Amino acid sequence: MNDKTQISAQSDDDEIDLLELVYTILDGKWLILFFILLSTFLAFIYAFGQPPIYKADAVLQVESKKAAIPGLDDLAGLGLGGEANASVGTEIEIIKSRKNLKKAIEKLNLDIEAGPKRIPLLGNLYSKFFNPDDVQKLPKIWGWLDKKAYPYAWGNEKITVNRLDVPAHLLDKNLTLISRDKDSFDLLFDKQLILQGKVARRSISKDGSIKINVQELVALPGTKFTLQKRSNLEVIQTLQKTIKASEKGKKTGIISLALEGADKQLIVKTLDHISKTYLEQNQSRSSLDAANALDFLKRQIKPVKDKADKAEASLKLYRTQHQTADISMETQAVLNVVAGIDTELQKLSLKRDELGQKYTSNHPVIQAITAQEKKLKKRKRRTLSKISKLPETQQELLKRERDYKVASTTYLDLLNQIQGFKIAKASTVGNVYIIDKAVVYDKPVKPKKGLILALGALLGGMLGILLVFLKKALHQTVHNPEKLEEITGIPVYATVPLSTTVKLTGGFNKDKRQKSLLAIANSTDPAIESLRSLRTSLHFALLEAKNNIVMITGPSPGIGKSFISSNFASVLASVEEKVLLIDADMRKGYLHNVLNKKISPGLSDLISDQATLEDVIHTIQIGDDSMDIITRGKTPPNPSELLMHSRFKELLDQLSKQYDLILIDTPPVHAVTDPTIIGALSGVVFMVVYSDLHSMKEIEHAVTRLAHTGIETKGFIFNGYNPKKNSYGYGYHSYYGDYKSDNN
Repeated sequence: MNDKTQISAQSDDDEIDLLELVYTILDGKWLILFFILLSTFLAFIYAFGQPPIYKADAVLQVESKKAAIPGLDDLAGLGLGGEANASVGTEIEIIKSRKNLKKAIEKLNLDIEAGPKRIPLLGNLYSKFFNPDDVQKLPKIWGWLDKKAYPYAWGNEKITVNRLDVPAHLLDKNLTLISRDKDSFDLLFDKQLILQGKVARRSISKDGSIKINVQELVALPGTKFTLQKRSNLEVIQTLQKTIKASEKGKKTGIISLALEGADKQLIVKTLDHISKTYLEQNQSRSSLDAANALDFLKRQIKPVKDKADKAEASLKLYRTQHQTADISMETQAVLNVVAGIDTELQKLSLKRDELGQKYTSNHPVIQAITAQEKKLKKRKRRTLSKISKLPETQQELLKRERDYKVASTTYLDLLNQIQGFKIAKASTVGNVYIIDKAVVYDKPVKPKKGLILALGALLGGMLGILLVFLKKALHQTVHNPEKLEEITGIPVYATVPLSTTVKLTGGFNKDKRQKSLLAIANSTDPAIESLRSLRTSLHFALLEAKNNIVMITGPSPGIGKSFISSNFASVLASVEEKVLLIDADMRKGYLHNVLNKKISPGLSDLISDQATLEDVIHTIQIGDDSMDIITRGKTPPNPSELLMHSRFKELLDQLSKQYDLILIDTPPVHAVTDPTIIGALSGVVFMVVYSDLHSMKEIEHAVTRLAHTGIETKGFIFNGYNPKKNSYGYGYHSYYGDYKSDNN
């Protein structure tokens, strides 16, 4: 059973915490709303003040590399032909290489940045609504938009610079161009005039180090533009970061290129130029192997031909000198084998020399050729061992026949290879194709206005909520009457909920103060019902009191003391008790307005002996019953001294005998010393506190201040209570709601 109770209590605590969070947010809803609106407004300025960014894209295809002419797959063993899977990642890196991007930068002058000088965000906002000439039409009352503001661009100002040459120390430095009359301009650096020039003409500085050609300039005289000549390497690095290249799908060979920028035409031209440059480079790379091989073979053909001619002449001479006949069939067969081996060795030697231009001797291809040569030489030695049995004349003839056959065969083979590589070079095509040329989307991709506004509102709401909780953490207020009793040890005699009729039972705004008695206007309001319960509690409090005088005070102003005093007096009068309500706040009391009575004669007039008791007592009808009231009277120069006069004590003693109960509405404890004077003459002292308005220290200080003068705070009246913020709130609120319904 105890475990169940603990679990239930824990659940209640969790619910209380959740409700506290919710109602803390609800209490700070206006602060949160303010930050949401402010943040949304700033997000609007940012979203619409940014220049629109557009996106262009292009599509390329990279195919597997194939030989240009069928049958050339294995020319010279160089791997010119045959299929090889192209690496898309490699091709993407080639597209974004410095060599490829540099041509686009030089062609399109991407290293020149030129644009109008605008006030951040605001200038871009105005550019959406005004043309340059419209600035002259703006009202002169906007002094910051008159001629003095012309240095800033406010409309659709435009500048095109197709050449800008500066010395090295001015690279990546901002230059200022100021438009003048008659298509002229001034160019400045660090506020120093560099040159004066004309539009559509080349302009040169006096020392010749700076050259500029402004092709187009649209602006009012005096408008400033910012120019910058960027270093080539920096532009390349920026372009490498901004160009997005990726393969569509897996192993498709389809490359998508994308580029974002504010200038639609420029990003399309940039992508197109990069694509075409890459296509040209790919074609040149495809024919480069054939060109290199052809150049190598041309260098080898002459020594091979000379060797073949010498071998032929040597063979003819030997035959003539020795009058030898043709060799036998058996010897011819051996000759063919040896000649074939020598021919293969010659080809491998040429192949190794060619590949040696690309690879080192440790490369697997070179090592494979070397191993093949060793096998052929070993075979050659075995074959030559058979020739050693022939006569010397036959051996020499065989040697010369072999040299001639090898040289002539090698020569003919080189001629065939040269012809083949010539055809390959002439007919080689690239393996890259432009599928889709660059196009730009009509709608900008940035800024995403809807997302920015949503994020702005979200951040504003989060900031507002954070400040609400921070404010609560820094200023802990009392909103639970149970905790108030627990900490102070003083009972709460009545908990007055928020009125359903009066929007503000207590507050600092004078326009929202009660204009009439709620007990008369709506006697079933929950706030009035709670005051009826106070009537019962007061009966027991008076049993031990020294008199029937009840003082109602509070720690600070604006907490509903007058609301409690006036309506509680009305509730007491409705049960046929003779009640007197005294407005003792002679500085700012306003009960005369609530009860529609004159402010004077009142209490101050009575104490100062300027009016009689009959003059200051006003009777108020409450249905069939009535109650009496004494207003505060004229504001005296020294209210505290007036209350300390013996006539005030004598007045209370006299009135205490004439009435069943006297209620005195006093100023706040922390504001003046009046409550300490009145409290000493009262039998019961109630302190009104307002929910979520006071800190615990403030309440304790008010009680202590009264205690220092010997005044005991009998109990609290907890005003402005919100039942939904506490664990028992729903039942409490439902009780009064049901009670109200029963009386209707």
